[in-house]
Amino acid sequence: MSAKTKETLLAIFLILVSAGVLTIKPAQEISMSPIGGDKVDTLLNIISYLILFYLSLIYWKSFLYVVTRNPLQFLLLAIVLFSMLWSEDLRNGLTYARGLIRIYLIAIYLALRFTLKEQMRFIALALGLGASLSMFFSTFMPDYIHKAPELEGMWTGIYGHKNELGYMMAWSTGVFLHLGLSVNRYRWLMWILCGISICLIILSRSTTSLTIVLTMVLLLPFFQFLKKTNYKLQVIMMSLGLMLLICFSLLLMNNVETLVGTSGKDLTLNGRSDLWEGVISQVWERPWFGYGYYGFWNSAAATNLRITFQWASNSHNGFLDLLLDLGFFGFLVFAAGFMRCLFMTLSRITYLAKKPEDYWPVQMLIIIIILNFTEARLLTPSWNWLMYVTTALTLTMEYQRNRQASTDKLTLITVQNTFST
Repeated sequence: MSAKTKETLLAIFLILVSAGVLTIKPAQEISMSPIGGDKVDTLLNIISYLILFYLSLIYWKSFLYVVTRNPLQFLLLAIVLFSMLWSEDLRNGLTYARGLIRIYLIAIYLALRFTLKEQMRFIALALGLGASLSMFFSTFMPDYIHKAPELEGMWTGIYGHKNELGYMMAWSTGVFLHLGLSVNRYRWLMWILCGISICLIILSRSTTSLTIVLTMVLLLPFFQFLKKTNYKLQVIMMSLGLMLLICFSLLLMNNVETLVGTSGKDLTLNGRSDLWEGVISQVWERPWFGYGYYGFWNSAAATNLRITFQWASNSHNGFLDLLLDLGFFGFLVFAAGFMRCLFMTLSRITYLAKKPEDYWPVQMLIIIIILNFTEARLLTPSWNWLMYVTTALTLTMEYQRNRQASTDKLTLITVQNTFST
């Protein structure tokens, strides 16, 4: 077995663990443990940490190089760790921070050893397996469909909750949509898995996930059109178009029940806006550095909110949770890193995009933005955060390689000209 094959297998294993397809969970009201019990999670975590420790020892110089090329991601992680000094929930903070470190190391490894196109194939494998298993278990085993009265009949797949299934299937639909429009080999399989993912979103009744899919579809012809315009117009139209589509997506999420005739509080923003008002008032109590990573919701400051909104264990908004945890200082570091990543994805479309799969990095950022308006998925050890950090670091490495190639080419031309004269 070649070294490249071994590295590929390790990368696939790490992505499978991160995507949650190796821990098959029934609906949460039935059991919080996966098949085989919590020992399965523990074993997979131990194996993944050992793999990352091994890889970081082998490639420690390269790991450090990636860190220095994108210091904003490292700075944000450092702020998280430093915030433990004033967190009132040190135990949970340390647990989730450990997960963030693992995600950061996985992202560095993927950015270092694999291109965006290779990563996209790994992601497709993991999400395709998750979609197939979710369809199988929910179809043939009732424990994988919600029984709770307020969620009855909504599919959970292998992820334990209907929102988790919908959120993962939004990612799955996106990757197979772009691959189905780009590849020739196994195109039929890409479209089948895309269709399965859409069906699972509908069966989970996840409004946010459906909104994400519709937004991605609407953006595809927009990106194609931009390829035919000049650079300045591209930048202006991309920025305006993204803002309009995000506003449209939020409006759709807020009124989707009226549009499609569904019912149930879990599908709307009902209750969240009142919660957000209370959260914002708490943000202003500690505006600069927050309450520490995962330090608010189990603190005395959150008591009134927890009593008033008994269903809330977070802000149901990733941006507000980030402000609570790290204050405006941490939020601005995140925003700077995110904008840098966004500009790199837009530049990539302008200069390099040839197929719809090349639009996938910017589509990933759009998924992250829309999702975090109704879910707290920023700066958590989740698939969402892995995709963001991996994209940011991979684009940075791609830029460095292209820059080095241009420098080498220019040097070669200079040398040739020197000898010719």
